[in-house]
Amino acid sequence: MKWPILLLALLAPALANDRVTFAGDAYSLAFPQGWTKTKAPSADAEFARESPDKAVIISVNCDAVPEGASADLDATGKASAKSYAAAIQFKGEARLSDGALDGCDAKFLTLAPQNAEEGSIAMFAVFVDTKEHLVRIVSTMNPQLADETREACLAIVKSFRREEAESKDNG
Repeated sequence: MKWPILLLALLAPALANDRVTFAGDAYSLAFPQGWTKTKAPSADAEFARESPDKAVIISVNCDAVPEGASADLDATGKASAKSYAAAIQFKGEARLSDGALDGCDAKFLTLAPQNAEEGSIAMFAVFVDTKEHLVRIVSTMNPQLADETREACLAIVKSFRREEAESKDNG
């Protein structure tokens, strides 16, 4: 009876999500097992990960917000929608919506083709205003994702955490 418990205890770290910290360990995202490091689409990205089925690349950028200033999520979302649409030759309608992640205001951007004329690549982006940084989580993907990959992408975004806020709360 002890062997199965011991085996599970030894395997648990290997099965756990890979939590990646960024911006000097201020924030993190959890990636499911099998997501691998890959080259980021933009040179200024903190890092990028690719899904096991090679259908998705998620890259993360983090820009400091100057003291006394604030991130303009609406302007960022609209400008990003325009530049991302041009980059992937998206002809459809971009969708922007408001939300929150780990207590921070967020803007969600969707560029997903409904038919072949609108494009063959989808992009989803989340812009998070942490007050100290503007975090951009950008997913470039095949729009015909397997349900498992789609659920993994959503879980990754939902896993966003302010590490420094947690340590202040526990300190």
